Amino acid sequence: MLRDLTKNPVVRWQHRNYLSLILIMAFAIPTLIPWLFWGDARGGYIYAGVLRLCFVHHSTFCVNSLAHWLGETPFDDKHTPRDHVITALVTIGEGYHNFHHQFPMDYRNAIKWYQYDPTKWFIWVCQQLGLASHLKVFPDNEVQKGQLTMQLKKLREKQEKNCVAKRQQRSSHFQEQSLKRPLIVIAGFIHDVSDFIEEHPGGPHLIVKMIGKDATTAFFGGVYDHSNAAHNLLAMKRVGVLHGGFQPGIDDKAIPPSQRLKIARYSELSGSPYNSGTAYSDSEGLLG
Repeated sequence: MLRDLTKNPVVRWQHRNYLSLILIMAFAIPTLIPWLFWGDARGGYIYAGVLRLCFVHHSTFCVNSLAHWLGETPFDDKHTPRDHVITALVTIGEGYHNFHHQFPMDYRNAIKWYQYDPTKWFIWVCQQLGLASHLKVFPDNEVQKGQLTMQLKKLREKQEKNCVAKRQQRSSHFQEQSLKRPLIVIAGFIHDVSDFIEEHPGGPHLIVKMIGKDATTAFFGGVYDHSNAAHNLLAMKRVGVLHGGFQPGIDDKAIPPSQRLKIARYSELSGSPYNSGTAYSDSEGLLG
């Protein structure tokens, strides 16, 4: 594309007369037109020349300041550029800077049709009129990968703020301890329900009668099939693991719903970055 521009006679003429054209277009013409048509050379010079140029320059400079401070990073946060509609309005469409820096080859500054990007609209119209061609667009699949990565990163941050059930020690004194405080066993885990007996929606009697006993069947549908929220809350009341008390066939149920689906870093899934038994495999034979 640059080779085409260097061969263009108009572009070459502009390049040779660059300084003169700047002064003529920025000050001479804005002053001349108001003077010829309504006799206001001073107004043309100040408003159409100086102030207009000041606004255009500052809106351009905003890209390298406001666009790196205000907004969100929906595609990548390795660097500082951000997306924000206010920046787009101030900079005449250059406000979706995060996308621009992540996918610089793309002719668009904003990918949604409704996002304020007049340059994109102008180029698209030129293409429809046959005045522009070979518009560069980054593969949509890679754009979506960037968005998904940032969404997962935010979810990971929220996930790490939530309290989850801690790893418990095994105990063989469940019956003895349950005489001192209200303990029940569910899915092999010992739970202290002292602060929940009076809060139980079905009434305290349902919990009291299970103290010192295994309530696994009752909790998982024998009496009532409890909700995921109830399961998550129950996990927070774990105080131990009953030695030899884990029941076969309830492995999945022993895991709280809030911990069954979890965002993990690649290094957490595999000790080796090329362990084919975990996160990477060449099942399709792409490596020969």
